[in-house]
Amino acid sequence: MSEHLCKAIIFKDLEDVYGPCGCGMNLATLPILLPRDWAILERPSQAEQDDFGKGFDFRRTSGFTCNQVFEHEMGGVEYLANFSCCTECAEKAVACGYAVWSEKSYPRSLR
Repeated sequence: MSEHLCKAIIFKDLEDVYGPCGCGMNLATLPILLPRDWAILERPSQAEQDDFGKGFDFRRTSGFTCNQVFEHEMGGVEYLANFSCCTECAEKAVACGYAVWSEKSYPRSLR
């Protein structure tokens, strides 16, 4: 993977149950934005190993479509929305360096 690494953004302000976390151990309660490059180029190997952002998020599968993934631009980077994780995976992702905590609220346009 290249030296340029876009990090996932984790939001603390909304806690709801979005489905099971990708780790399989806990419920996903924190919404996250995944960099679009993770889907097009390559996910960071640590994120891939941790199954970060790979849980069954009911927001992606509800409604009339099976893939409600929204694109959202922030700070010049394109992100994919409607992904989530548990608190433990969020803390691990930040500690490993492939995610950061957001200092802002979850974008209203994605709610």
